[in-house]
Amino acid sequence: MTIRSGDSVYQCLANLTVALEQVGQLNSAEYNGAAGALSLLPTAGALLGAPTREMWIVYKLVPLAGVLSMFLGLGASITPSNVGDYDPEEPFSYGGFMPTTRLSPAERDPPSRRTSLDEFQQGGSPIQPMVEEPKSPADVFADEVKKRAGDDRGGGFLLGVWMAMILQFTLIIVILVPMYYAQRGSVITWWCRVWGWMWFWYFLITVVSVFDNIIAAPFTHSWTIRVSRRPTGIILDRDHNSPRITDTSRHANALECLEANPNTSQRILISNSEATTYSRTCFYVVISVQGISTLHAIAQILSKGASVAVFAFGTALFASATMLSISVALMVLCLLLPSGVAGRVVAMWIVSQVSRQNKPILHKMVKSKAEAAKYFHAIAKQDIQMEAMGHVILDGYIVKSRSKWFSAATYIGLLATPYDVIALAEKSSRGLHYSAANRPSFVGMQPPQAFMSPSFTGRSEETTLLYNP
Repeated sequence: MTIRSGDSVYQCLANLTVALEQVGQLNSAEYNGAAGALSLLPTAGALLGAPTREMWIVYKLVPLAGVLSMFLGLGASITPSNVGDYDPEEPFSYGGFMPTTRLSPAERDPPSRRTSLDEFQQGGSPIQPMVEEPKSPADVFADEVKKRAGDDRGGGFLLGVWMAMILQFTLIIVILVPMYYAQRGSVITWWCRVWGWMWFWYFLITVVSVFDNIIAAPFTHSWTIRVSRRPTGIILDRDHNSPRITDTSRHANALECLEANPNTSQRILISNSEATTYSRTCFYVVISVQGISTLHAIAQILSKGASVAVFAFGTALFASATMLSISVALMVLCLLLPSGVAGRVVAMWIVSQVSRQNKPILHKMVKSKAEAAKYFHAIAKQDIQMEAMGHVILDGYIVKSRSKWFSAATYIGLLATPYDVIALAEKSSRGLHYSAANRPSFVGMQPPQAFMSPSFTGRSEETTLLYNP
């Protein structure tokens, strides 16, 4: 820091010149070797492995963990840019960092709920299968989504993922600490007064890496849906009825309805005839349109150009470092490179844990936005709870609208529980009971007809008594 003391760059350069004149040839050779060793750091990202689908899944399922993986990538791209890499039928390889032993079908598939009466007639002969009309691919995929929603296993990984994210934070600190000591004791000849030059390089490559990973996916249009099992004990208040998002008389499909940002919501109530339960686990459905737009292609070109520029800048930066001992340079390399590899291993471990019992994500790639709308519409017609575009949807009805930026699921993904519609229904029911309790009494005359509210639960039509003097 004595070299950087002074009021101007010229004073700093003068101090550096005096210091270099007093350095012997052996020390000078050591400084040159240290600078040459550190000049390999800009290529460290390529040593961590190629982009994989598993890393994209980490970013989709737990966005915060995905961003931390980008910080630990040392400038590497973790999102693949080829459509073939996103094939949902391909098994996970985990980049060779995780074992790929598969579970047996009995462990992966939930036990069937079909009873003997469903499989056999009273005489003991099998029931002849009914001839059904062939379903469209969108309806088949929607049935798969509903079947997956009925399997609410897989919540045991939450603590492990939180611990993995804490480990990612720790690894970032492990990267920053040796950089601090290395940059304090070394000087860049053409950037004399700046002491935080190594941190500047690290955050510069991280910003470029985050931008590159966001736009690297070969999908300009993609929709993410959080799906969970439909809560029980919830009925719809037909006195305050709102149209379904699948109502084609208002919009062509459910996707177009949500893109119009409707400001109506369906009121829900607590049923008096059924216990209330809701799933605390969810999964993701991603519908992507293959292909990118012109602006997306331009952004990818700019991203590649920025990556090349940052690589050249980093190489020149480390090659110009002086007054840095070889021991400090080796300390930096021995801590940064293993931290980057450990970050990739942790990310792969997260994917392996969330995929251990069932599929955490169902990805469907389509050819056009119109085809994507068909899949979205078919999913919206299912008897499930889904969250998309800031709306909480139950049986095709919007029950709550909120900003996605104020939702925990936007940042921690699967670690956030599904929206608690039970609490929303309890609040609405308390409001109705309060209104009924404050109605005027009818003394000496026949009471008016009770306010009856028929509500459709998806199986049968129930009637909830809202006012009964």
